[in-house]
Amino acid sequence: MASLVATPGPSVLRAPPRLVKRQARSQARKAEPGSLTAFLEGLLRYRDNAHISVRDLLGGLETRAFGIPLAVLAACEVVPVPIPGFSLVISVPMAMVGAQMIVDRDRLWLPRSLLNRRVPASALKRVARAMLPTVRRIDGLTRQRGVVLTGTAGRRVAGLAVLLLALLIALPVPGTNAPLALTVLVLALGLVRNDGLLIAAGLLLTVVAAALMGVASVALVNMVFGTGL
Repeated sequence: MASLVATPGPSVLRAPPRLVKRQARSQARKAEPGSLTAFLEGLLRYRDNAHISVRDLLGGLETRAFGIPLAVLAACEVVPVPIPGFSLVISVPMAMVGAQMIVDRDRLWLPRSLLNRRVPASALKRVARAMLPTVRRIDGLTRQRGVVLTGTAGRRVAGLAVLLLALLIALPVPGTNAPLALTVLVLALGLVRNDGLLIAAGLLLTVVAAALMGVASVALVNMVFGTGL
């Protein structure tokens, strides 16, 4: 009697269970509510003619997880927003976030006047579209690791790095803001994902950035004033 149970033909290929599970975990991390990917996707839902307050942009500040606000601020410098004086608007709250990480505050605080400032949604959507492909890939690769750097002491060290980078971004040295903001973004993603490896990479980049900024500043002074520093 012929068997009634259908068997898959030789052309049907199945991925190994371990690979399927890994891909599922990767997709889940990309879509989870607390990820930067979900935040940037949320920005794309705004209408182009809308204006978003800094308070709404930073998620209402109803969390002690400072990673998302830092990532948002850094992304706006990695992909420059064509608004005069925007770098100063970015560096001031970035420095304040870093300072509050150093003292390990429970909640992020920023002045009401700053929180009520409004930014065109069209400019922010441009940033979101440019950043999303890269952030999706990073979100898919990161995981919780390196507990030493994701604890209180690690957050304080990261806060010190953020404060230094924010001060460097505020300096009028041409062509340096994007690399400095990218370093802040690496630190922010490490904080969001509790990934000590990313935080360590961000700290290393901070040291390199500070050294390069020192060299660039000396060169700029020499060029402007003709001194032999």
